[in-house]
Amino acid sequence: MLPPAAAHDFVNVVIPFSNFSDLWSSASGDIQKTCAEDTSACVTAKVLKGIQRFEVWAEGVDGSVAIDLMAISAEPAAQSAKHLGAQHLGTSPPAEFDTCSGAVQDKLKYGISGRTTPTVPVAVDADETLAEAVCCDSRTALYAEPQFLFEAPDIALFDKLPSDGTPTTFYDSVCGLPLFKSPVDRTLDDFKADTTEHGWPSFRSAEVFTDNVVTNETTGFVTSTCGTHLGSYLPDDEGPRWCIDLSCVAGSPA
Repeated sequence: MLPPAAAHDFVNVVIPFSNFSDLWSSASGDIQKTCAEDTSACVTAKVLKGIQRFEVWAEGVDGSVAIDLMAISAEPAAQSAKHLGAQHLGTSPPAEFDTCSGAVQDKLKYGISGRTTPTVPVAVDADETLAEAVCCDSRTALYAEPQFLFEAPDIALFDKLPSDGTPTTFYDSVCGLPLFKSPVDRTLDDFKADTTEHGWPSFRSAEVFTDNVVTNETTGFVTSTCGTHLGSYLPDDEGPRWCIDLSCVAGSPA
């Protein structure tokens, strides 16, 4: 048992699973490739389910190492945010970088509100949520949310959709406009297979609310009429395809 004074020196350190990599050097411990650089490095739900042992390892290459740990645990992102008192109620990126018509909704669906850190490969403000960084910050216009985010244990998108294939409407995470509806003219398994193949929710022509979705076929940028950056237009062998960040279509209807 620690004396009271020593216990006060401990702080909570939260590291999202999206910051981990499965490609690292056993000699130095250094990450060789990040999840953003190589999707095989991403910590997926399948990998997490297969974990049987947890170790803490340190090597004093650049000096001595001293680690004092009170506890180590893993928990869903939404629970972590609540545990640490983290609240992002209708915040936005700095005005000079904000492309959205308003603030990101404070209760996004599918566990997205639990993603309170901007896990993107460019520098943004540290207090931005993932949705704020990906959907509204112009500095991330060329980037997306982590690939296979929809599979993460705290998200598990397809566990939250109607198993009977009833279409689900996906709403703008800022203004609440309906943007996509799936599955339409295909099965839920088709939608899931398409999404899994590409790593992000993938919609087809019959599933797009064209009055609310702006598709620039020249640049590939896809936005909503509210200014929310949604993802990319990336046709494939099957025809037109909208490759969309779940973070930006996890809103509730206006």
